[in-house]
Amino acid sequence: MIFKDRIDAGEKLAQKLEVFKERQDAVLFAVPKGGVVVSKVVADRLKIPFDIVIAKKIGAPFNKEFAIAAVDINGDVILNSEYIEYFSITEEYIEHQKKKVLENIREQLISYRGSVEYKSLENKVAIIVDDGIATGATTKACIRFLSKLNPKKIYVATPVIAPSTLKELEKECDGIFYIVSSEPFWAVGQFYLDFSQVSKEDIKKMLS
Repeated sequence: MIFKDRIDAGEKLAQKLEVFKERQDAVLFAVPKGGVVVSKVVADRLKIPFDIVIAKKIGAPFNKEFAIAAVDINGDVILNSEYIEYFSITEEYIEHQKKKVLENIREQLISYRGSVEYKSLENKVAIIVDDGIATGATTKACIRFLSKLNPKKIYVATPVIAPSTLKELEKECDGIFYIVSSEPFWAVGQFYLDFSQVSKEDIKKMLS
């Protein structure tokens, strides 16, 4: 299946999440930037609130797009040990990149939601929404961050997820709602006709 754009993907994902419609205990957590577009559609269809959650990847020295680790809002790092060992990446490199990434995360949180603080999720169901999941490094970091806020359940919802990542993430949360998980999987964008960039201004409008 190919989605027209993120709005089309959000509408299809909302159908998968009907069980949460008008649930007082459900909260969506969008992963910027593309996840905010998908989440806004889902939130409007299901009439449930949404917030954002941010984790950022640490890229390899030879390719910044290649995730070797991910950092959450608290500065906790999830390492992709297999790649770190294989490419002999140093602890100093990880630590240096972590500081830069953390600064960026905090700037974005203040820009989008005015605060880096999150309320307890006790007795709540948290649903992490992204426009697609490839390696799952940042999703895993988001799951672990939100789990510290004590929700009763954490789910992941995404239009598309890499098959190998699906198996990995199923161990990390209470369930994954998805539409497409198929090979060959090269990148999330291959499943969208329009996968254009989402601006910060667009995100602020959707969150207001």
